[in-house]
This record gives sequence, C-alpha cells and structure tokens, in this order.
Amino acid sequence: MVIAKPHIVARAVLVGLMTLAIRPALAAEVAWQVEGLDGKLADNVRAHLGDPRPAATRREARIVRQRARERTTEALRALGYYEPEIDSSLDGDAESGWTLTLTIDAGEPVRLREVEIAVKGPGSDDEVFAATIDALPLEPGDVLNHAVYESAKSALRNRALSRGYFDYQFETSRIAIRPDQRRADVRLILASGPRYQVERIEYSDTPFSADLVERLIAIDTPVSYSADLVARLNRRLADSGYFSEARVNVARDEADDGKVPVRLELTAREPNTLDVGVGFSTDEGPRVRGGWKRHWLNASGHRADSEAHVSPVRQNLTASYTIPLRDPINDTLKFQTGLQAEDIEDTQSLRATFGIRRQQTFTSGWQRVQSLRVLHERFEQADDNENTTLVLPGLSFSRTRVRGSRNPHWGDSQSYAVEIADELLLSDIGLARFTLSNKWRRSISRRHRFTFRLDAGGLTTNSFEEVPASLRFFAGGDNSVRGFEYRSLSPENDDGELVGGRFLLTGGAEYSYPVRENWRLAAFVDAGNAFDDPADADVKVGAGPGVRWASPVGTIRVDLAWGVSEDEPPIRLHFSLGPPF
Repeated sequence: MVIAKPHIVARAVLVGLMTLAIRPALAAEVAWQVEGLDGKLADNVRAHLGDPRPAATRREARIVRQRARERTTEALRALGYYEPEIDSSLDGDAESGWTLTLTIDAGEPVRLREVEIAVKGPGSDDEVFAATIDALPLEPGDVLNHAVYESAKSALRNRALSRGYFDYQFETSRIAIRPDQRRADVRLILASGPRYQVERIEYSDTPFSADLVERLIAIDTPVSYSADLVARLNRRLADSGYFSEARVNVARDEADDGKVPVRLELTAREPNTLDVGVGFSTDEGPRVRGGWKRHWLNASGHRADSEAHVSPVRQNLTASYTIPLRDPINDTLKFQTGLQAEDIEDTQSLRATFGIRRQQTFTSGWQRVQSLRVLHERFEQADDNENTTLVLPGLSFSRTRVRGSRNPHWGDSQSYAVEIADELLLSDIGLARFTLSNKWRRSISRRHRFTFRLDAGGLTTNSFEEVPASLRFFAGGDNSVRGFEYRSLSPENDDGELVGGRFLLTGGAEYSYPVRENWRLAAFVDAGNAFDDPADADVKVGAGPGVRWASPVGTIRVDLAWGVSEDEPPIRLHFSLGPPF
C-alpha cells in the first residue's frame, strides 16, 4: 500500500480547487438571439432556451448551438409546428463572448382533424362531465397544442376525482400526429368506474346535541360524493360560529365497495367574547362601544349578546337572545330589547323597545326579516312633547353583494322595510312607515370607481304630533347630504325648530381614483332633504373632495363638503370609519 504525503495531498486539492474556480471565470457566455418569430412562438422558444450558457472553447460553443437547435425544435413542436426551418450562426470568441443567432421559419402548423373525447361507464350520464367536455378547448381545425391536450386530460382527471369516481382510468389517451400531412387525431376516453357514495358522516364529540350538529351538516345520507359537497359542509361549519376549528376529512384511502368515509373533527369555540372599541365620526363625535357575546349557551346552540354604545349625542344599551331554527345558520328567531337616549339638534328622546324577529337568508342572498316590536318613546321634538307607545309588525328584505376584500371594486346593497301600527293593535296612533336604501359601486378597469346612493322613506299617520322622533325623517350628515350637520335638515316650525318630515329622499354620486396602494382621491355630490309635501321639497345640495384609505380595520373616509345650495355655503369636514356596504 502506498500512502501519499500530507503536503502532496494538500497541494493536489488546492490545484483542483483553483482549476474549478478559474475555468468558469474563463468561460464566456453564449447569448441567444431569436429572429423570425413573435408572440407565443417566440416566448416559448426563449423559455426553452433558458439562460445563456457558458462555453470556454469554440467546440463547447458548437455543442451549445446544437442543443439550442434541439430545444427550439421541442418548443415549436409543443405548439404544433413540426416542420420548422432553423438557421443558426455563431459569432464571437471565448474572450469577448459568443452570440448565437437563430433565424426561424416555423412553417405551417399541424391541425386537429378528428377529436374524440368521451366518458364511459356510470359517469357518461353525469351532466357535470358533459359540461366539462363541452368546455374543453379542443376542436377540429385548431392548431395542435400539447399543453392544451395535457390540460384537457387533467381537467377530466380532476373532474373524476371531484365527483367521486375514484376508480377512474383512461381507456385511451393518445395523439396520432402525421407531420407530413399536417394533421393530428386526438382520442381521450375515460372509463369512470362507479361513483362513490357517502353512507354516513361521522363527527367528533362536541358540547352540542346530535340534533343541532345534524341540522348544521344538512346532508341526507347516503349521498353521492362531490368536492362541492365537502366545500359546502366546510363553509356551513365555519359560518355557524360554534367552532374554533372544523375539519372535513375524506378518507379516500379507506374507500371500499363504492363507499367513502367522511369524518368531521370539531372543536367548539370558547363560549364568551368580550370586545371594546373606540371611534369617531362627525355625526356623533367620539364614541365608545363595549360588547359581550355568548356564542353558545346550551346543547341546542342558543346564543345571547349585549352591547353598550356611548357618544355625546346618543347612548344605548341592547341585549338579544337567539334560537336557531330548522336551518341554524340561515333561519333564526331572535328576542331583542333595548334602551336608547338621544339629544341631537332639536330632538331629545328616551325610548325602550322589545321585539321578536325571525330572520331567514335564502340561497339567492336575500334576507327576509319578519318582526314584531313594542316601542315606547318619550320625546321632545320642537313643540311636540309626547309619550307614545306603538306595537309595530314589520317586514323587511335586504341583500348585500361585494367583490373585493378591504377595498371592494364592485358591490351593491339593497334594503326595503315596512312597519305598521294601529289602535286596534294596542297602539296609541295608527301609522304606516316604509324605507328604501340602495347603494351601488361599479369600476372601470379597477381604477375609475363610481358609487351611487339612494335613500327614500315615507310615513302616513292619523296624528303626526304623536309620531315618535325616531320614526320621523331627517337628512344631513356623513351618510346623507354632506356639507350639512347630522339630522339638521327637515321641515321647521314657526320658530325655526326642526320637526322632522313625513318623507325622505336623498341621493349621492361619487367618483374616486387611486393615487397609491389602498389610497384614493374622491369627488362627490349629494342632494335631498326631508319634507312633508313632495311639491314643496327644498332640495339641499352638498359637494366636495374626499380621501379614502382602505385601512386594516375598515375604510376611513374624510370629506370636505360645501353646502352649495345655500347663499352662504356651510363648510363641514366629515370623517367616518366602517365598511362601504
């Protein structure tokens, strides 16, 4: 055995490392130039060529050129061009660098002649499969694109898995290409196998009754498996508000005899939540809010909550108790009570309410509320100083749709409500009151944003003097006619005091444009008033510029508004924080 001396070994290692370090430094790069192509063909060729390659000698540069020609051929074939003409020239040297120019004539493409895509077996009657096939971008006459073919194959594979055909297999998946005839035939035949069934849904222990959990699941088993079913189940459990964690596990590895187990791992959330918030708006000034929520009180999922709200002009305390009905998420019965005091402009009131309401949300997104509330209000409104008790049955419909998260670029909200009172129903007076509120937001290219708002209301009564101040109509403020103080617009008595109106009509239009991320500049105009007779309506108009910031806690709006309809236009700064819808 021969043993090398240590210093000889060290010298050999050092020489090797220096060789490795020096060689790349001496190797110039071969830069590409692609001529004769544009669009997707040029992009695909450049993507296949990749970054410039090193070449220390002309021999290595020629090897790089040959590989570049091969990659170019592959890139063109992927897009259906099988007979390209590729000329290449190599210029430069190892010191100054190499330039490889590829001049390409792609030639005529291969086009699809016959396209056969089908599903056999039980899946052949599945309408979702049929819709998937109809949407595939493979039609006779199209230029052959291998990526499109692979995408179509993946679409069929994914659809089979999402619809529960776990034993699927491709009976045929083939492209027959005849480059000399510039045609190709595609055959994709998927044998679906049986569609698996969910025989039952198992779930972990929870503090809730089996009846409540089953109503939350809302799936009658056995049922055919689908990914949509799993997504819907995930969404319902998350929306219920009962769980801090809800995982839906599909045990596909345990699927057998046409059945697949589905298990829910449910963790109940902590039952109590306390929250405190502070805010400010020009309508109310500084405000403090505190709330308590009991997310579940018992095994039946009953809930309770209370909230206190304090500002210089308004103080209220509310509490509610909610009972989930047949559909615990979309159908609830709520008992509410509250006490509120207000001192705004010429209005001083103290009111107590108690009510019951059934709230239902439909698949269309519309929400219907059927309500019955008792209102007792002691108030002073200009010359009117009254105590009024009303029993008010009511009905309302509302819907909100939004696209975009913190800063929605599209959305609308609609709300329609009516309440009535009659002396036969133990009310002090008879009245009927309706309100309408609509808001729309639309954008052009996500930059030019337009927002429109319309609010209307009206009431009829046999004794307006006894109508509580909270049911009369007033205009002005951040969300009404900007440029005028909050609830400062309405008919007045002979002393110039506000008495409130029988009708309300206000609207606004706003345009905004982004100046940086989450910041927009706005310009707006508002108009309207509260009045007793539409023929005598005194329309007030406010306009001005504003700034919008989509902050992490909601949209902050700052507006500088002029009451331009007045001889001496008032100027007001409006500030508000909250969701746009």
